[in-house]
Amino acid sequence: MKHFVLFIAVIFLGLFLAVLNKTEPGTAASSSLPTLRVFGYASFTGRWGPGPLLKEQFEKNCKCKVEFIEGSDSGILLQRLKIEGESLGADLVIGLDQFDLSKATSEQPWRKLSLGQLNVYDSVKPALANSFFIPYDWGALTFVTRKDDLSRLPGSLDDLLDPELAKKIALEDPRTSSPGMQFLYWVIRSKGEEEGFKYLQKIMAQAHSFSPTWSTAYGLFTNKQTKLVYSYVTSPLYHEIEEKRKDYLALTFTEPLPVQFEFVGIPEFCRHCDLAEQFINLMLSQEGQKVIMEKNYMFPVMKGVMENTPFEPLMKVKTIETFEALSSGEVDRLLKRWTEIRRGDLN
Repeated sequence: MKHFVLFIAVIFLGLFLAVLNKTEPGTAASSSLPTLRVFGYASFTGRWGPGPLLKEQFEKNCKCKVEFIEGSDSGILLQRLKIEGESLGADLVIGLDQFDLSKATSEQPWRKLSLGQLNVYDSVKPALANSFFIPYDWGALTFVTRKDDLSRLPGSLDDLLDPELAKKIALEDPRTSSPGMQFLYWVIRSKGEEEGFKYLQKIMAQAHSFSPTWSTAYGLFTNKQTKLVYSYVTSPLYHEIEEKRKDYLALTFTEPLPVQFEFVGIPEFCRHCDLAEQFINLMLSQEGQKVIMEKNYMFPVMKGVMENTPFEPLMKVKTIETFEALSSGEVDRLLKRWTEIRRGDLN
């Protein structure tokens, strides 16, 4: 009996070890592949953004896996990087704009990028001056509305103060949202600092809310809680292509529109630095730029992608010609003044 029990125990032990060591074909090989960790904002890395398609294309040839770390709005990327640092495990950071660069370099060491000569549009060339970050797309920002929502379409910043628009405008918080900071910059650049902040004090009464992210503000607009939203000139094109709707309008203003450049960079603490650089090369390839343009609804930086597409005519809007990357001190100072005005509105 003792021998029988011992025999049964040995059989069960063998079966247990067999189950424990059983793997699906390719699992062992897959687990040994390096993982490129990409930190980006939600609308880039999410299901409908360019991230999944770029990941699919990259994994075909890289002998690696790509994993996204989602950072909500682009304006929150720097905050998480500062708080989590190396523990975030990011090999690549996607979505900083020109107002983030100074703070990014002062708070975090980055690897220098040398990608050779890039065949970019002339308007993009000033954005190549920083050796740690490369622009991968850009867009002009304005206000978007629906046809027949307003009796008179605004054509200037001052028109936004019309009583008809009181509590009808969806804006973004410049402290957490890149478009929010772009609006603050646009007002200051158009009116001068002192007159600009007087204007911002007035616009507080017109705002339905100051959302922490662009997607939240745009959601208020699409849900018809507001009649205007601060967004991109390409936003109506999204509705036309994806939803077959032509009732959205991007407004033209007498003031030249601000331009947002989005950048990609490799933090110094990267673990798979070479893979990160290869991913940047994919983003700047003709194929990658097409994916970013069509999924992010932003203009490509590389020539030969936008021509003969619905995006090309939209690029011709009147924009601020000077590329300006404000220092971190200047950004903080402007945000401090904006916060003081906002608090005054709340009290």
